[in-house]
Formats: sequence, structure tokens, C-alpha cells
Amino acid sequence: MRRGVWHQFGDRSQRLVQEQLEAGNGVGVIISPRDLAFHNAVNYANIYREFGAEVIVDLQFYNPQFHNGLIESYPVNEFRISVSELCKINENQLSGLANSLRIINNDIGSSAILSPALLYEAGRNDLIELNSRLFSVAKSVGDDLGIPTYATVLLGRSANVSEGNIASLLSYATGLNSDGWYFGFEFIQNRIPFNYDDILRFGLALLTLACTGKPVLHSYAGPLSLLSMGFGATGTAIGHSQNLWQFTRGRWEASTGSQGGSGDAPPRYFSRNLWGTFVYPDELIQLPVSLRERLLSPTPWSTMINEHSPLPWSRWEANKHLLYVIGHTVDLISQSANAIDCASVALEFLEQAIQLGNDIQQSGLTLRDDTCCYQNNWKRALLQGLERYRDDYDYLSLLLAP
Repeated sequence: MRRGVWHQFGDRSQRLVQEQLEAGNGVGVIISPRDLAFHNAVNYANIYREFGAEVIVDLQFYNPQFHNGLIESYPVNEFRISVSELCKINENQLSGLANSLRIINNDIGSSAILSPALLYEAGRNDLIELNSRLFSVAKSVGDDLGIPTYATVLLGRSANVSEGNIASLLSYATGLNSDGWYFGFEFIQNRIPFNYDDILRFGLALLTLACTGKPVLHSYAGPLSLLSMGFGATGTAIGHSQNLWQFTRGRWEASTGSQGGSGDAPPRYFSRNLWGTFVYPDELIQLPVSLRERLLSPTPWSTMINEHSPLPWSRWEANKHLLYVIGHTVDLISQSANAIDCASVALEFLEQAIQLGNDIQQSGLTLRDDTCCYQNNWKRALLQGLERYRDDYDYLSLLLAP
């Protein structure tokens, strides 16, 4: 697994990701069957590899009964059935699943197999057993193709309510003969994960997987990727839209109507120094020039913006800007020697963000988004993790020392 930032597919991601790779942002791409037809996935995977990126496919069995026109183009579609039916799958059907996985990953040229898996939930031994069977199928395909197999370990909300639950479920997951981990954590639904205890438990889970000595790819990380390497991740996945900023099972449920806000909503500008967004230009122009200068983070997609005369800017350009800022910042963090050093660099960014947020509030402006509300909790959780799990950090440093 290449170390650094991976692009997590969402709606209209294919060309967006290509542009980011062209700009030197990212080491890998995670293709989503929900958002790209199989034949297009094959074509774009070839393009991404031309820019040196690794490509993997997340088959997204989180809700195995979810269907749409794109996801149905994949050979594995016939196995999108109910959980109860999947639990009864026989050996002949498992052979068919293996063949489907082989076709998909061979045609796409995947650098590794991601095992199909359902979310781990508290008290669901049936899901533990099913994920183990699905992993065995994926592992056999990975071995045949001569590429690593990463076990998909996504912890559902019921699994995350206590450290005891997490430790128990991870003891099963880490018993799999995996070459690495594709890790996700279902938070309470906030725009950006906020709760201190959740962040600390998320960090413990990630660090536990990292201490196996095998690489961990933090999926659906979004802005939280600032902490990923500090908790032991090898790679972290970012996406342009808010429904990619954390794992949410709602992405694999049938739409019940309008999703998201109005198309006329103003863009959000992601500030590296604030490590969050503000509404552009509405909130920017309410600040003194000195604070505007500190908020702006120039990228190839924000060159028209300056602190004196804000110009029109599209939401789509704002998406590209966000990916570039997060990607290059996390790339900087990932160059540190170990997880302890990565955490130290992340803490420096958080200190800066907290100070800037305080200065904005003292100017009399309260930002419309929940920006300035989570950085303190992130800082506390990272500091507490470094203190409480110091033995794990030291062990990981020794384990991964050159």
C-alpha cells in the first residue's frame, strides 16, 4: 500500500480525480461501483495508473441489497442479496463470487483486493462469520492474481459505543490472514466528526490495526485525515462531497427525495490554517483584511481569490480546492518518520486552527458551519491517545522501523 492520500470515489469523481493526480495530489484511487459503471472504471483505472497511482475497488457490500444502474454493471451484482441469503451461500456460489472478483480486479488492474464485507456490529456473530467467509474468497483471488488482499473492517455505530466492543470485534478481524486493512468508522451523524469520545475510540481502533504491522487505509476520512497518520494509518482517503467525509450507510439506501441543499448555495472555502470551511464570499468579506490573509490557502483552483476583492467562484472549483489543500497537507504529515511524529505535526496544525478560530470569534463573527467546533476535541483526543496508548505507539515505531 502506497503511503499518503488516496482519492475516495463519489458522484462525478472520475475526471476530478484525474485532475488532482495531474496536479501531483494523491498516490491512489478507490473506485466506487455506486458511482461509476464497470466499463468506465476499467478505462479510468488505466488513466490513473499513467500518473503513478494505485487503483483498488471498494465493492460496497455495506448494504448488500442496494442497487442502482451503475452498480448493476459489475459481475458481482448477482451476489447483492439479503444478509440472511448471504449467510446461507454455498460453496458453488462462493466459487461464482470468486470468479466475479477475479474478473473485476483483473480487468481494472487492482493493486490489491478489498474483501467484500458488511459492517461489524455489536452482538452480530453472524456478520463476523459472514465477513470471514467473504474474506477467504477474496484472499484466494488475491493469491491467484499475485496481489495483496486487504480485509475490509468497517465498525458500525453499535460496535463503537465502547472500547470493549471495539477490542472484541477487532480480535476477530485481526485473526484474518490479511495483508492489510481497509478501515472505516461510523460516527454520530455530524457534518464533520465532532464527539471527543468517538474520536478517541476511532483512534484506538485505527492504532490497534496498525499494530498488527500491516498497512491500514483509513476510508471515508475527509478532513479527519489530518489525524489518520497520527493514529497509525498508512493511507487515508479523501473525497470532494460531505457524504465522503465520514462513513455513512445512508449512501447505500434508496433515495427518498431531495438530497443536500439548493444548487444556488454559495461555495465553502476550505482553509488550511483554519482546517475547516467558511462561506465564500459572505463570511470572508465580514472579516478584517489581516484575518482574510490568514484564512486563504492558494491552490491552482483558487488563484482568482484574494483578501481585497473576492471574485465569483463555483462550488465545483471549491471541491477541487478542498482536495488539493487536504491532500498536500496530509502528504506533508505522512513524511514524518512514525505515528508519534505524525501526531506532533497534526497537533501543530490544530493549535494554529484553534488560534485562528478564536481570533475570528473575537472579531465578532460566528462562522455558519460547525467550523471552530471540533478542533479542540480532535486535539484533546490525539493528546489523550498519545498518553494512554504510549506503549502501542512505541511498539508500532519499533515494528515499522527501517
